Amino acid sequence: MTTKAAAGFGSAYWRLLSSSTVSAMGDGIRFTALPLLSVALLADPFQVALVTAATTVPWLVLGLPVGAYADRADRVRMMIGADLFRAAGLLVAVVLLVTGHLTFVPLLLLALVLGIGEVVFDCASFAVLPSVVPAERLEAANGRLFTSQTVSRDMLGHLAGGLLFTLGRAVPLVVDAVSFVVSALLLRKLPRQAPRPAEERDLWREILDGARYIVRDRLLATLTAAAGVINAVYLGQVAVFVLFVTDVLGLGPTGYSLLLAGGALGGVVGGLAAEHLVRRFGRRTALVGGLVLVGGAGAGVVAGTVVTTALGYFAMGFGLMVWNVVAVSLRQVIVPERLLGRTIGAYRVVAWGTMPLGAAAFGALAQVWGSRWAFGVGAVAILVLAVPVALVLAGDVRLTVQGKDHRGDE
Repeated sequence: MTTKAAAGFGSAYWRLLSSSTVSAMGDGIRFTALPLLSVALLADPFQVALVTAATTVPWLVLGLPVGAYADRADRVRMMIGADLFRAAGLLVAVVLLVTGHLTFVPLLLLALVLGIGEVVFDCASFAVLPSVVPAERLEAANGRLFTSQTVSRDMLGHLAGGLLFTLGRAVPLVVDAVSFVVSALLLRKLPRQAPRPAEERDLWREILDGARYIVRDRLLATLTAAAGVINAVYLGQVAVFVLFVTDVLGLGPTGYSLLLAGGALGGVVGGLAAEHLVRRFGRRTALVGGLVLVGGAGAGVVAGTVVTTALGYFAMGFGLMVWNVVAVSLRQVIVPERLLGRTIGAYRVVAWGTMPLGAAAFGALAQVWGSRWAFGVGAVAILVLAVPVALVLAGDVRLTVQGKDHRGDE
């Protein structure tokens, strides 16, 4: 990679960014449209909930083996296959919907297909990124990637899913399928990665090797455990936020939507600012500062006014995005390339596996003490978490390393 290409990231990165952005749009459309379609077609609320939850199950079941396979296979081919797999599932669902055969079981299978595709695409894409971007620009590259995904999925995708559904039940499914086909076409010209020979005949031995690498590395273990706590708190607060907005702030659907959009906007700004914060203050300060900001933002929400809630939710989105960008970039720098897929899969299993637990715990907390307490307890939990994280970060010299020459132990 030339100096000029490195400075501008190069065409391979922009193709990866464009593909991930389009694919994220499809995920956002699915996030909104699939529950609406389930409600329209199914009379049983429990079945509706199962369809919605089924999209997250593949991460818990397949995150580890798919991550290990990503360390063997051509990761670009995996991403293309994941997009085409999801597009095919959606087109089959469209045919079933038009013919009146899209019932509970096909809907459940569709949710699983979309979830499986997301696991494969994400494990491969985050492992591909370090091969197309110089290590010293990873924060910038991840910041732009996360920002584009946030805008595409959480803003445009969620909005488009609802609007498209009003035009016809099949419309969001068709548009979703097209988005995945476009993503696959953008990936076709990415440099292919030669498949790596299997280190073990047993895939599960390779999975264990990836898990051991995380457990034995104090920094990686801390980042992984912290991600589990952060996601549990965040999803738990998201689960009760609508109650807080309606019961405490007295706002309606419009106010709720605007506050959610404010949080997403904070994420966009945080994604763009992450690289500059790392250059100005370093990775340690950016990571710990992100946690402290998230905790302080939760305390601002507890104050219970519209202004403090709006500012707090914006700051929460900002802090979370800075943490994500820097933590992901740091893992990509210090983990050997041959282990990237496995460690990403293991990280996601922990990070996403705690989300249902957080939703259940904070829901129970809100039921007993009220939704305001959910944000108060969450704020304390994040601020307490920042202490051991800061201690581990302070003792690891790799946080000052910028170059690829220091990537793990090859």
